Amino acid sequence: MSNIGTPYWKRLWRWVSSQSLTKEELANVLDKSVVDALRQGLASYKSQTPELFAQLQTKYPDQTKLLNVVHTLQHYLDVDCFQIWEIMKHYLCDISYGTPANALKNVAFVDTRPAFLLPNCWSFYYSERLFLLKLLQYIIEFKNDVNYKYSKEFTKIIDDIGVGNLKTSLITQFEKVIFSTPPPRKIQSDFGSDSVRQEWAESNLKEQLVILQTLMLIANEYTFTESEFTDLFSLFKKHYFGKNQGYNDFLEEQHREACLRVMYMEVGLFTVILEYHKIKNVPAWIDKTKEIVETELTKLEPHAEHSLMLIVWMMLTLQSESHVKLFESQYQQYGATALRMKVFMFIQQMLNSSVYSDDSKCALIMRQRVFRLLNELCDRFDGDGTMSQQPGIMTLCADLIKTPAIAQQFWLFHQMEEQFGLVSLWHTALEYYPYNFSALSIISAGLAEAGKDSARNLIAELKNLPVYTEIYNPNSVPLMSIQSDNAVVGRDYYPFGDQSYRIEAGSKATIMERKEGTMIHFRTPYSYWTIFNSEVEKALDRKQNYQNVNTTLEKVYEGTKVLKGVLKALVGEKEIPKTLVAPSEGVFDILVRFMRSDAAPLQLLVECLSVCTTLVPIFPKEVHLRLINTGLLPRIINHQLTHVEYAHGVSLDSAAVGSYLITMEQPNGSYGFLGAYIDMLCSFHEISDDDRIITEIILPGLVLIVHEVFPNVCGWRYSNTNERRHLIQRCARFLTLVLQQTGTKPNLMLLKKTCVYSLMHTENALELMKIISFGNERLELLIQDDTNWVSGAGYKYTCTLQRCLAMVIFALRQKSLVGESSEVSPLEHLIFAQNKQIDELKVVPKVTSYINHAFNKSLSVLSCRLLKRFADGFQMSLFASLDMTAYQVRVMFLDRLRDEHETIELKIAILEFVTTCIGKQPGLTEAFFMMNHERVQAEEKGEVNGEVVKKEKEPDDSFEGILGYMAEYLGTVKSDAKLLHSPLLGCIMALFHALWKNNMQILIKKLREHNKFWEYMTSPLFSDIQPELRTYSQIFNVLAIELFVSRGKLEPNFQVMLELFFDTNKKHLDKWIDYIFSFKDRKDEDELVDKVPVWLGLLTSWKDFITIFCKYLPISLNIAHKAKLVAPCMNALLNELDDLKDGRLVAILAELYVIMLANWKDDCFDKESAKQVDTLLTNTAIVYECLYPRAIRAILSIGTVAISTLDYKIKANSVTAQSIIRSVTNINSLELEKLLDEIRDDKKCKVKTNDSEDIPPIVLSLAMLEQCLDLYDDMFSGLSHWFQSTKFINKVLCCLQASLQSRQHYDTSLAALRCLTAYARGPFSKDLLMSDVDQFLWLHLLPPKFEAQSNGSTKNPLAWKPQEWWRVYAFSLDFISMMVMKHGQFFAGDAITFVGVHLEHLIEAVLLPRQVYNIDALNLCASSLNLVVQLVKFESRWRMENINSLVGIMRSTSACLHQCVMLILRARRSPDLTPQADDMALGPAPTQPAVLHRILEILHMATLCLLSFSPDLLSLLADPRLDLERWQPVVELSFGAPKITYEQFPQLTFGTILSAICLLTKSLNHTYHSEEGSGGGGRSPRGRRRACSCGSPGGPVETRRVARSESAGSISSAASALPAPNERLVAGALEATITLLASQALLAVRDPNVSARHKQLVRRELGSELTVYHDFVRKRILCAAHSRPHLIRNKLGAWPLTPNEEEAKRLEIARKEKNPCIFEDDDKALPPPPPPKRSSHDSMREYVLRKHYLDKCAQTPTKEPPSPVSHSTPTSDKKKETSRSSKRVSWAETTTDSDEILDSSCEEIEPVYSNLTDVQINNDEDYFHFMSIVFLYICQTEL
Repeated sequence: MSNIGTPYWKRLWRWVSSQSLTKEELANVLDKSVVDALRQGLASYKSQTPELFAQLQTKYPDQTKLLNVVHTLQHYLDVDCFQIWEIMKHYLCDISYGTPANALKNVAFVDTRPAFLLPNCWSFYYSERLFLLKLLQYIIEFKNDVNYKYSKEFTKIIDDIGVGNLKTSLITQFEKVIFSTPPPRKIQSDFGSDSVRQEWAESNLKEQLVILQTLMLIANEYTFTESEFTDLFSLFKKHYFGKNQGYNDFLEEQHREACLRVMYMEVGLFTVILEYHKIKNVPAWIDKTKEIVETELTKLEPHAEHSLMLIVWMMLTLQSESHVKLFESQYQQYGATALRMKVFMFIQQMLNSSVYSDDSKCALIMRQRVFRLLNELCDRFDGDGTMSQQPGIMTLCADLIKTPAIAQQFWLFHQMEEQFGLVSLWHTALEYYPYNFSALSIISAGLAEAGKDSARNLIAELKNLPVYTEIYNPNSVPLMSIQSDNAVVGRDYYPFGDQSYRIEAGSKATIMERKEGTMIHFRTPYSYWTIFNSEVEKALDRKQNYQNVNTTLEKVYEGTKVLKGVLKALVGEKEIPKTLVAPSEGVFDILVRFMRSDAAPLQLLVECLSVCTTLVPIFPKEVHLRLINTGLLPRIINHQLTHVEYAHGVSLDSAAVGSYLITMEQPNGSYGFLGAYIDMLCSFHEISDDDRIITEIILPGLVLIVHEVFPNVCGWRYSNTNERRHLIQRCARFLTLVLQQTGTKPNLMLLKKTCVYSLMHTENALELMKIISFGNERLELLIQDDTNWVSGAGYKYTCTLQRCLAMVIFALRQKSLVGESSEVSPLEHLIFAQNKQIDELKVVPKVTSYINHAFNKSLSVLSCRLLKRFADGFQMSLFASLDMTAYQVRVMFLDRLRDEHETIELKIAILEFVTTCIGKQPGLTEAFFMMNHERVQAEEKGEVNGEVVKKEKEPDDSFEGILGYMAEYLGTVKSDAKLLHSPLLGCIMALFHALWKNNMQILIKKLREHNKFWEYMTSPLFSDIQPELRTYSQIFNVLAIELFVSRGKLEPNFQVMLELFFDTNKKHLDKWIDYIFSFKDRKDEDELVDKVPVWLGLLTSWKDFITIFCKYLPISLNIAHKAKLVAPCMNALLNELDDLKDGRLVAILAELYVIMLANWKDDCFDKESAKQVDTLLTNTAIVYECLYPRAIRAILSIGTVAISTLDYKIKANSVTAQSIIRSVTNINSLELEKLLDEIRDDKKCKVKTNDSEDIPPIVLSLAMLEQCLDLYDDMFSGLSHWFQSTKFINKVLCCLQASLQSRQHYDTSLAALRCLTAYARGPFSKDLLMSDVDQFLWLHLLPPKFEAQSNGSTKNPLAWKPQEWWRVYAFSLDFISMMVMKHGQFFAGDAITFVGVHLEHLIEAVLLPRQVYNIDALNLCASSLNLVVQLVKFESRWRMENINSLVGIMRSTSACLHQCVMLILRARRSPDLTPQADDMALGPAPTQPAVLHRILEILHMATLCLLSFSPDLLSLLADPRLDLERWQPVVELSFGAPKITYEQFPQLTFGTILSAICLLTKSLNHTYHSEEGSGGGGRSPRGRRRACSCGSPGGPVETRRVARSESAGSISSAASALPAPNERLVAGALEATITLLASQALLAVRDPNVSARHKQLVRRELGSELTVYHDFVRKRILCAAHSRPHLIRNKLGAWPLTPNEEEAKRLEIARKEKNPCIFEDDDKALPPPPPPKRSSHDSMREYVLRKHYLDKCAQTPTKEPPSPVSHSTPTSDKKKETSRSSKRVSWAETTTDSDEILDSSCEEIEPVYSNLTDVQINNDEDYFHFMSIVFLYICQTEL
């Protein structure tokens, strides 16, 4: 509070009325100075002292502009200049926010021109006076309310002030106010405002009214003394009861209402004070006040207000024994005069005025006082029932008893025998009913509105009325035995002419003479509703037997009001008494009958429609059926339109509702029927979601409102402003109901879409923006003009405004229903209008202004939430639209966070707004987080560790804006973890979370610089875990993001906290894992769908944390850590799969396990894992169709990895193994069936694109099956029956048949082909032979159409791209190759058929490297050649069945070999063999080594294919009987360098092969030198031996020279060698090419048909071109063969055969006898053989050949013939003929499938031993050495 004693009253009102303060805070706020100011009231503003202004100037010398304003204001305000200064500071706070202490900072963004400040400060001063008076009234009003929060505190305040002092002060203030002098005209020029004097007059009238209201509150509870009353009444008289204000000259017509309010309040105060039971000595009191009162009341020309005062004074005198004697002579005239002046009509008019109809305490006091007054009058003067004849008294009575408290008293009086007051009017009404239908109906209607209890009592009364009265007609009612007034009815009498009411003969009746005529009163009981039904029948009589229809309709109208009130009270019980059924039916009939009349009785129809609305909650369908075809309600003609057309009013027939609106309601400015119709729509919408009701009633009503009503609601004519507000309120209520519905039925969605579209895209957007852009300033003025600030019409309008704000939020949230999220709708254009001239609405600033709202705290919160929606939903700057400076933004929003008295709800809304702005609104984010750069650097260095905690207790200015608040949070949560339950702290943690989430940690750099930041930040993790908190999941997210951002470079403090968390000696990790996987606070009942529960959010955050933690592991985890993390996850997953209560949980647990599996594969499995995997897959198969796709993908991934990793454990337990394969097969069967169903349903209309992130589950399931199939060998052959019984292979083939040609199922086709390949490789492959594979696949593997544009992109997302089909085709070829390899002759025929069908495409595949050489093309080429390699084994069969395909394939193979040589030559020349630029390529481009590797494999396989068509090398060397005629040369005798050619099938030449051999040789040479240069070889004994064997006997110098020459030679070879290929692959390719070269060279040399010149050319070229090769053999092979494990020849081909024990034993003995040392060394040098995968019949064949050869050698040793190569072989050849290299197979037999090409390339290939040859090659001699000798032999020898 200010020291000057000028409280900031508006802020005090806001704090107190919001009821958000604790009682202690309230006591601090309403301290002694405030209470003293309340006691003084307006007098607390002291008169000015001129000399004080100089002191003010001295105190604030730099605020000259503000001082000038103060100086000017002093001329017009008699207020102390220091108080004016304080008022100005409060105004600066009011503009935005902040504290008065910091108010002068606001000058920076305030318009300081006097023309702006003067009128605004002036207005603010008078509003502060009003807030002061209203706060006092508020305290007095609620001090006795036991349900009110601060009632005791308020009572204490009033007691401290003293009621007597308060009355005196208020009377004095009232006097001062009414005698205030208006400001002079000069003020208009000084303020630059013509309306300033009118504004002063309005303020003056408001102050008078508030003082009078306060006095009435006091008068209701306390007695006014004679002097106090006299003073007050004198003041009333002086300004003629508010009529003469002394400034009437500038009061306009609109101020007449304010003057009437004052008059009504003064008369009411007079009435309340003059109540006899409050006055102790009535005679004395009257005597002392008599003169002044009676002088006023006995004026010659009394006014209307005198009538009530006359009655009140008269009734007071009757309570005085001394004055009652004067009644007949004097005071009776007072009453007579009042009756002549129609006093009851005046009272009715007064109670209906705004001052007594505003639901305020004063209104209740006045109504109760009038009720007591009428009770006294009735008790005194209504003995004969004449009171009921007074005009207006029945209506007044009904108006009073609408109030529940008064109705309660009425029913209490009703039970009394005497002194029952107003009940005498009820009795009179009963007595004259139904002759006087209105009286009873009016009172009943009032009682029916007073609540359920009153309505129940009323129903009981109306059900059994005692007297039936009518004008006596002797002709219709014969009477007997008339004694005085009593008579007996002579015969049965039917008053209505029917059986509904019968007066039996002998019944008693009373005949009385009245002024209306002779009346008869029958004593036969009857029901009110019988009469009402009779009147309805009369009104419905179409023959017009009753001429006076208007009178009947008036009665029906009054009866309908009674019925409506009664039904409203009963509707909650969902049951209607039978007596009310017929009246309700009659109301429907009246509505339908008279809605069509020419002059429709609109008021009656309104009541009838209201009755229908009341019945809707109980009988919605019945009401709908009765009204739908009547032409009353609007209807939609065409029900097939879209929401856009409906929003524009297409096909709407507005029916009677629209007709009445245009013809009657708009001209009159009253919209009762439209309002009743909207109420009916709301009732229908709340009760029913029936499709017919929605389409036939609610949708047409919505269309009418959004097309005809809401857009025009601000422009229509209204009889009063309340009418307009009520209509807006009704529209807003209905539209809000539509927007917030949660149903998903099509009709409900159509309803919602229509509403959203109309609000965002039609003129409704402008009307809605007009309403919400009302602005806080205007809204507060509206409420200040109101008489009741707490619950009056102005306050209720704030609730309507809240609905409109909510409508905008709903519309923006559901924008995606009616359009693209990126489109900017007209509504959004209006919100973010950039042009300030166009943006007259200023929506964003106006919405922001509601945060300052002082009357409805919910409005402030909602406006902040709307700003949050603006910030989140728009790609536009909210900061620019706010039109504020950064400082102003911080003051407006963030200063409230520091305000300890601000409501928690608003603080939360602001923090959520700030959180949303991060990442969405850079401008606002910068404003919120701007730091105070003026802080001295020394303060930073002087920080201590406890600073953050200190901030909690002592606000520190070192952090400006939001940072200080966040710093306090850290200290708070560190001190006590239980405080985390505070919603404010939760919001601040969300703010931290948003900073990390949007990578804006730099904004809190200052906080992070503190060395304890991470300790405070993570402190909740090390405290007791509090339930139901999102804070923990946010902390884990922050930790994860920080880990990700840091990438291993962690802050030391951060790493310390992580290490502490994962410390196995502590219990933190165990505690959190137990908590996370216990799923505490999990509820079995349904949770909110759109909100993630806390326990699930925590698990998700933990999953994300583990994901990043595994990838950027800052600390090493041991096995114990990983076991703790992995085991609970798997256990929880198995439990959840067993129960399957929440599919989300299964998905997250499975994904979490996959993450850990991906990072800790080897540590995720233990001895129980195989069983767990079995359980997992078994349960998954059972509930598979109930799981989320995410869960399915994750579980399938787990299964695939587990099967691969646990292969031995699974195979060790046959039960587990068989269970797993069955589960996997079941899962695949489900997926295959689902896929076939999808394809069968022909879902071509749904365009699905295959995202790499969204792999179909069937692909994963097939991959798991593929992995599974690799486990099983012949031991599990029994499973073959399982596959046959499930017809699994047929399903896969059907799936492939259906999906192969569909681009949509591309991934599925690939997976199915891989799976088939694995199946073919396994022990169950015989099933495939019986499955007609060719029928299923051969034709479907023909390529589809490729719809590609010139740039490679496709218009149709379902069109194939060439690369995609290449992959499918390659996989299919691999499958066929595997089948040929596995089944040989049994499948060769099908394969040859396939080649015949696909010849053209296979040739194209083999030739693909000539066109493109991306990895997909090369893979396809390799797969094609792999198939050819397998098929050439069956060359003779192929030649017989389809020789054309054989020739075509071999020609293309030759061309492919030529192209491969060209490509590797190009790779040598270019530094980098990059793949061709191909727009159609899928995925990342393959690296150069991968492409080169594949090219070498293709070269190798192409060479192997051609070798099959070239004579056997040993046969050419050693078989003199070889038939050379049957061999055609495959290589042309040309030795030129290979050239680029554009022929389709270029001829392979000797020059091409020689180029390849030289290049491959150089590449090997370079590779070997690199190994030697690494330094490993020279230190071993073999290294030394190698150095000795090739070096000269010279000393070290010579050795260095040799090394130098080798290096130089290697470097030169490296310059032209291939870039770092795999040496094994190069060796294999070199071996194959050099064998082909030798074979073709020998064929040419030995062929007699080749000329001698050509033979000489071959020898010469081979001798010159192979120098590099010979040099390589000499330097690298002979010197270093012992240390080259990849050069040691394995004669068995791709994989070792299963050894024969007998043979192995014999070989081992022979080897040990001959040379044990060498054999031991060689054995050790061999790499360990991989597991065997060779087919059984191949093994048998090789075994037979090998056995035959060994037996021949052992039994028939022959003399060795002279060999042509004997001179070049070592001397030990003859001794080693039984070594292991004798295991030989043919070239074709050594080829393997494409998957093993890499491994086979290192295993040199050699012909089988033949019985035709006598040549024996040394077992341990390298094949390259042998080939070198062969070429030397060819070149030197004439053959």
